[in-house]
Formats: sequence, C-alpha cells, structure tokens
Amino acid sequence: EWPTTEQFQSADVLVFYYWNRHWDAEKLRQLDEFFARGGGMVVLHSATIGNPDSAQLAERIGLASDSGRTKYLHTPMVLQIVAPTNHPITRGLPSQIHFIDEPYWPLIGDANNVEVLATTEQDGQAWPMMWTFQKGKGRVFASILGHYTWTFDDPYFRILILRGIGWAA
Repeated sequence: EWPTTEQFQSADVLVFYYWNRHWDAEKLRQLDEFFARGGGMVVLHSATIGNPDSAQLAERIGLASDSGRTKYLHTPMVLQIVAPTNHPITRGLPSQIHFIDEPYWPLIGDANNVEVLATTEQDGQAWPMMWTFQKGKGRVFASILGHYTWTFDDPYFRILILRGIGWAA
C-alpha cells in the first residue's frame, strides 16, 4: 500500500518493497515534499520499477528500472562492493558477497548522479545493484536485490538493508 498522508508527514524514513504500477503526478509530488523536509526513502527490488515513466522516478531515487526496457534474470550472482571502505553502509563487509537473486540492468537515469555501493556483472559489464542518492534534504538508499525471501535471510544483506535504513533516516 502507498503511505498515508499522515505517514508521509510523520516518518523519518519510508521503506518501499512493492511494484507500484501507478506512479503518477500526485505520488511524485508526495515524494518531492517528503524529500524537501529531509525524509529518507529505502527502495528495495521491484519498488525501483518506475512505470509508466521511469525517468520521473529516477529523478527522485537516482536510478530506476523499467519493466519494458530493463533486463532481469534469476541467477547466482556476485555482489561486488565498490563503495569506499569507510562508507557507513558497506564498512567492514567483504568485497564480494554471493547471492541467488534477480538483478535488473540497464537502469534508467545517470549513474554519475548516484553513489554506487555495489555492482554485479551481466552481459560483460558491471551494473549498479545498490546505491545512495540525495534529493534536496532527502536521502535514498536503493537495492535491486530482494527478489527472493531467502535474500533477506542472508546476514550480510540484513546488515546492508539495516544500515541503508539508518543512513537514509
């Protein structure tokens, strides 16, 4: 479900996990107001899909996927941590973490506008899988990983998500 007006007004951070198939001007306006007051957003897996206008969502979360253009694959993958060793979300984690999940690539938006934390290789290229983004006073942590429930059982993934929530808040 989409957050209520009261939740947007009182929350420090909102966590999105579902595929919102109805991005519209009103929802984007709510996000803009939330970020303007310094709200944080965590976007997990299919919540990065911005149909019908993925570019509009990418302007708010840094990068977005598009169900018509973005590829996906259920596959074993190596999450390569590329953030600086002192980044608060990735500090102390191994440089590579193995998962079976569903990467999305290529993403809509400009990767130069985000701080890429982790990538995975698909089609011979490293693609962003986790990133941070700042929108005005607001902060966004995004993870493409999270398709399978067992990903959430992984202790490293839990650390990444909890730190991402803390960073965004």
